[in-house]
Amino acid sequence: MKKIFCLMLSVLMLVSLAACGKDKKKETAEVDIEYYAKLGEIPECNYKLGEDPETIKTALSSEEQSAVSEGEEYAYNVTEGEKSVRIDNGDFSFFYEKGKENEGISYIAAFDKAYGFETGTSVLDLKESLAGYDYTEEPADDSNAFFLMGVENGTVMRYTFDSTVILFVFQDNELFAAAIYNTDKWTI
Repeated sequence: MKKIFCLMLSVLMLVSLAACGKDKKKETAEVDIEYYAKLGEIPECNYKLGEDPETIKTALSSEEQSAVSEGEEYAYNVTEGEKSVRIDNGDFSFFYEKGKENEGISYIAAFDKAYGFETGTSVLDLKESLAGYDYTEEPADDSNAFFLMGVENGTVMRYTFDSTVILFVFQDNELFAAAIYNTDKWTI
């Protein structure tokens, strides 16, 4: 009986050791941002990278008309910059490069919730939730947080998956915004 018990215990130990060799990223990450990067989307957003800008404008215009008829406030606007166009509804901003409308939306910024993280999430909570994914950390500036105005003491965490980048922008160690873009399509 002791031999059978020892044999079973040995097999159990081998199985548990084999389980330790699994991909750490899949065991520790609470959010599979790599999956969403490959899809080119923020899960809380109805649109993704490559989406036709006219489709988004039409949908947002319809949402605005519906909200106004119900007595609610809702507004979206389109702003043309020197090199890009911004479609904004307050929760999300969608960008495309001028002259490249046919390539669709090439940059999306989120201001409320992104990848399951609410605005105000601490940098430590986000790092813990995304443990196992490689990232770089850098000061926020016009090159990596151009879609925000007046970010002071900001930090950007950059997660890169092939040619897709997901950014989390923090101000005073709290999540302020997130963004996704494709480096092949967004060159500004």
